[in-house]
Amino acid sequence: MRSVVIPVSRRSQPVIFAALVGLAGCTQHLNVDAVGPSIIQGVADQVGLKLARVTCPSDPRPIKANDTFDCTADVEGGGALTIAVTQTDDTGNITWKVARTDGLLDLAKVEASIVTGLKTQAQVDATVTCGGKWKAATAGAAFDCEATAPDGTPIPIGVTVTDDEGNVSWETK
Repeated sequence: MRSVVIPVSRRSQPVIFAALVGLAGCTQHLNVDAVGPSIIQGVADQVGLKLARVTCPSDPRPIKANDTFDCTADVEGGGALTIAVTQTDDTGNITWKVARTDGLLDLAKVEASIVTGLKTQAQVDATVTCGGKWKAATAGAAFDCEATAPDGTPIPIGVTVTDDEGNVSWETK
């Protein structure tokens, strides 16, 4: 999770009005425009995905501890993320986390499945790489992974996405 300090802006009211309502007219708002770039950089740094854009709610958000909202992010090459954002205090600090992925495969899970399958089916303790952390994929998409046997022998693996839920099938080539 990435924690970011977001600058705040004050909403100014006419002096006469402010005198009538006291400090109620000086509500601080979270700088929501700064949240998107923070998410773009954080997702690139933490999970290796390039985001095409991040969209957060456009309505002003008062600075308030434990306030939550969701942003959506479009991944370059396909797929989307829902990002849950939480204000951690009353000074504009936030944390965010990827709450949901759509159209993306977690390649660590694919690699683990292949490792387990090679061990149980062929009694080979291989290492497997699919070239990253995430991959945009829809049903029917195919890509390659590379397994390596303990003696260094490469084992090419073909992976096919079987449905929109992210299930895959794989076979040695």
